[in-house]
Amino acid sequence: MSSEGWRLRGHYENFPTVIHNVSRFTHQSTEKKLQKVILRVFHRLNQEKRDLNVLSPFFSSKCEVSFEFGVAEGITFNYLDEEELKQFQKDITKEALPTLDFFCVVRYHALKEGRHVPLKFDYHLLRFVFQGDNVEIQISHERGTRRVSLEDLANFIIGQISEELPQKIVNSPKL
Repeated sequence: MSSEGWRLRGHYENFPTVIHNVSRFTHQSTEKKLQKVILRVFHRLNQEKRDLNVLSPFFSSKCEVSFEFGVAEGITFNYLDEEELKQFQKDITKEALPTLDFFCVVRYHALKEGRHVPLKFDYHLLRFVFQGDNVEIQISHERGTRRVSLEDLANFIIGQISEELPQKIVNSPKL
């Protein structure tokens, strides 16, 4: 891959300027290790279904949530499947990235009479900005109903990443 192609991996050229949520955390891992963990977590979440109450504890009806994460490459996003995960992790072994951008679809299905009834999904763009042992997550909500608050989504993601690290990460207070 050319050096120019490398620079596009993980970076979305059209990331919005309007950010709807910013969360920060600190970690004790190397940036390379943390970036690999983030990719692994999003790959795993692409294959799981969860009760909506895991993300949003105040949601009362029976609803299931699943995710679709894609990782940026220039002006597109690639679905984070096994092949994409391996390639990105190989690239990160060479050099950590200053930012990692993702497309995130949060899918909702109501559970009614044994059936999964699809509800409107939420579409987000996520940007992880790495600054030593500090990370900032910027979330831009593109469209959807926002069944889950952006703060709850960020906290869920941070919690999932923290579970994969030997030393847990610490959320920083909101500004």
